[in-house]
Amino acid sequence: MELRLEAQSNQHAVAGDDWAYCERILPRVSRTFALNIARLEGDIYRAVLLGYLFFRIADTFEDTAFQDEGQKIAVLYDYAGVFKGNMGLDERLKAYEPLKFRWREESPEKDLIENGDRVLRSYFGLPPAYRQIIDPHIARTSEGMADFQRRKLESGSSLFQLRDIDELREYCYFVAGIVGEMLTKIFCRRESMLASRLVLERNQAQFGLALQVTNIVKDWLKDTQRGWCYIPASITEKYGIVLDRVTRLSLTQKKRVLNELMPVLLSSFNSTLSYIKAIPESERPIRMFCIIPFVLAYNTVRHVARMRGDKLSRSQVAALLARCESFAGSNELLERDYLEAYRKLA
Repeated sequence: MELRLEAQSNQHAVAGDDWAYCERILPRVSRTFALNIARLEGDIYRAVLLGYLFFRIADTFEDTAFQDEGQKIAVLYDYAGVFKGNMGLDERLKAYEPLKFRWREESPEKDLIENGDRVLRSYFGLPPAYRQIIDPHIARTSEGMADFQRRKLESGSSLFQLRDIDELREYCYFVAGIVGEMLTKIFCRRESMLASRLVLERNQAQFGLALQVTNIVKDWLKDTQRGWCYIPASITEKYGIVLDRVTRLSLTQKKRVLNELMPVLLSSFNSTLSYIKAIPESERPIRMFCIIPFVLAYNTVRHVARMRGDKLSRSQVAALLARCESFAGSNELLERDYLEAYRKLA
C-alpha cells in the first residue's frame, strides 16, 4: 500500500513538473500570446496553452533552417500522425520521439521541440473532450504546412513566393485560420457561449487570418532571407519589385505593398471585431484573450502604415494593454477605438 501511494505521489510530481515546464516555455516562444493566454482560466486556459504549444512545434518544424523541404515534409506528416487515430499517451510518445531532431542551435524553439513529450504528458491531464477538439486541428495545420513545403520543393527555387491573394489566404488559413476554428470549439464548451456559436463560426478563420497577415506585414522582408516571400507575386510584379533587392525598397514601394494588403487586413479585422462582440461580456477572460491580440494587431498595422518601424515599443504595448481592460467590459468602447484606426487605414 505504501509503495502504491509513493508511486502515485511520484506520478503527480512528474505531471506537475511537466505542466510547470509548459507554463515556463510559453513566454519564451511567444511573449505576445503569453499575455493573452494568461487571461484564461481553468481547463480552457490549460487547453489553449497546450494547443498553442503544439501549433508552435509545427511552426518550428516549418521554419527551421536546419532541414530542407523534403525533410520538413516528412517531419510535418509524421507530426500530424501523432494526433491521428485517437492514440493513447504511450503510443504518442513513441511516435513523437524520432521527431526530436537535435540541431546545434540553442533557442527556446529547440527547447520546446526536445521537450515535446512533456507537453504531450500534460495534454493527457486534460479532460478527453479537449483532445478530441485539438487533435484534428493540429493534424490539419501540419499537413497544410507540409503541402506548402511541397510547393516550394517542386518550384525548384531557393526563394518561394506566393502567387496571388488567394494563395496568401490559403496559406494563412492553414497556419492561423485553423487556430481560430479550434479556439471556437474550445470556447463553446462554455454554455454561455452557445448562443453566439453561429456568429463565432462565421468569423473564426478570419480571426486567425487577421493576426497572421499582421505578422506578414511586419516581417515579410525578414522572411525573404530564409527563402519565403509571403507578399504575392501579383503585387511585387505590379510595382516592379525585384525580390533580391527587397532590402533596398523605397518608402513608396513599401507603402504600395501595404496598400495592396490593406483590403485583406481590414476585412479580417472587421470579422475579428464581430467575433469579439459576439462573446458575452460576462465571459471576461475569453474576451480579454481575444481583445489583446486584436488591439495589438490593428495598432501595429497603423504603426507600420506610418512607416515608423515594424514593432510597437514596450511603453506603447503597456498603454494598449491598459485600454484593453476597459474594452473587455464594453463592445462600444472597443468598436469606437477600432473604427478610429480603421478610418486612418482605409
